[in-house]
Amino acid sequence: MVSPAVKAYIQKIESTPYHEEKLVLTVRGFLDVFPFMGAVLYNYSMLSHVGEGIFWANQEGLTSIRELREDIRNIPPIHAAIREKKTLLLKTEQIRQIPAKHVHGASYAIVVPIYNGNNVLGWAGTSGHPEGCDGINSHLVADIAYYGQQVAKALTHDHSTPKNPKLSKREIEVLQRLSWGESIKEMADKMGIREFTVQDYIKSALKKLQVNNRTQGVAEALRQRIIL
Repeated sequence: MVSPAVKAYIQKIESTPYHEEKLVLTVRGFLDVFPFMGAVLYNYSMLSHVGEGIFWANQEGLTSIRELREDIRNIPPIHAAIREKKTLLLKTEQIRQIPAKHVHGASYAIVVPIYNGNNVLGWAGTSGHPEGCDGINSHLVADIAYYGQQVAKALTHDHSTPKNPKLSKREIEVLQRLSWGESIKEMADKMGIREFTVQDYIKSALKKLQVNNRTQGVAEALRQRIIL
């Protein structure tokens, strides 16, 4: 059963009107609700497989890590957690497979995919339990996994969301398929249309969303809850 404190904190995130503040609360939650001393938060593009840093939090405060970018396919332990949508405890041997700039000196970490349904928004990593790995049990991992899923729902619901730009059903479908990482050819085959028609739908959707590229289009569609 999920801790009442975890549920109450998730409600706090959900009720926060601004997206950036939700991100701050999300990473701080690993320290304020769970018994950890450090946490990182990254977003993730299912289109490019790139993870981009957002925040690093510890007892001293919050630090932006937006300069960090990495193709997650090059980091097997994190890629496995995202691919399987499973919260994983990484021990020393697995931590060594992660570039030092992402680890912040940790000898172990819990990797938490932030996902809603088929859509992975990002991932978090947390470490610094007072009892080390010995203090991490299945109940704690289950609570953290639940937290990751509920946070994803909160992050895709933005009180400041602008009015839906009235995308067509086909435009919404191509954006959804882009978020799943499908290629133009795969979309054309599954939708029963030609590849250049898929490209036209994408261009039209990006124009309506007022963004410059596909990655931005998917991110904006997620933010506006046009896709999930």
